Amino acid sequence: MAPFELSTAAFSWSNAPLSRIEFPLVVGISYVVLVLLLNSFMKVRKSGLNVKYLQAIHNMILCLISLALFCGTARELFFRFSSSSSISSGMLGGFTFLFCEDPVIEPKGPLYLFSYFYYLSKYYELLDTILQILKGREPPHFFLHVYHHATVLLMAWAWIEYKVSLQFIALLFNTGVHIVMYYYYFCRSLGWRVWWKRYVTMFQIVQFCTSFLCYMVTLGLTLSGYECAGSTMLLANLVFNATLLYQFLGVIEQPKAKVS
Repeated sequence: MAPFELSTAAFSWSNAPLSRIEFPLVVGISYVVLVLLLNSFMKVRKSGLNVKYLQAIHNMILCLISLALFCGTARELFFRFSSSSSISSGMLGGFTFLFCEDPVIEPKGPLYLFSYFYYLSKYYELLDTILQILKGREPPHFFLHVYHHATVLLMAWAWIEYKVSLQFIALLFNTGVHIVMYYYYFCRSLGWRVWWKRYVTMFQIVQFCTSFLCYMVTLGLTLSGYECAGSTMLLANLVFNATLLYQFLGVIEQPKAKVS
C-alpha cells in the first residue's frame, strides 16, 4: 500500500486512514453502547457536570469546520465544473457529474478529499451526545439523536467508497446547514436567546426534501441510459434520509431537538 498523503492533489481514498468499513461499524456500535451506559450512569448519579464552556467550544469548532468544508467544496466544485464544461460531459453539460458521477472515476483528488474530511468530522460530532449526557440531561428526542449520529458514520463512509452520485450536492447543503445549526447551539450553550431557533429544524427539513428532488434528476439520467456511480448506495441513502425526515416532521413543533 502506498503511503498516505494529505494534499488536495495526492489524496487517494484507497490508502486513507479509517477507509476500511470496520472503522465506522465498530465506532458506531461502540458509540451506541457507550451512550446507553453513560446515560444510565448519569441517571443514577442524578447530578450533571458543568460542561457549558466545553459545549460552547465544541459547537464553535464544528461551526468553523462546517464553514471550511462548505467553502472548500464550493471552490473545488467550481474548478471541476469549469473543467467539465469545456468537454462533452453529458445531458446536463458540466453539471452532469453532480447528479451522475462517472463510475470509472477513482475516489481521489480535491473533491473526494473534502468528502473525506466530512467523513472524519462525523467521528468528532459524536462528542455532541457525550457532552449533553454529562450535563445530566439526555439530548431531546434521544432516539433520533443517537440513531442519526451512529448511522451517518456509515453513510459518509459509503459516499466515498462507492463514489455515490449526489454526494457533493449533499456535502455542500449539509455543511451549509451545519454552519447555521452549530452556531445556534453555540449561542444556546452560552445561554443566549436566539429568535430564529425554529428555522434551524425547518432548514434541515428543506435539506432532506431537496435530496429527494435531486434524486429525481439522477433517476431521470439513469432511465435515459446513463450509468451513475453508487446507485444502490444512493437509494439506501435516500431511505435513510426518509427516516430522518419522518422523525423531523414529528418534532417540528418542538424546535429544541439537537440533531445534525
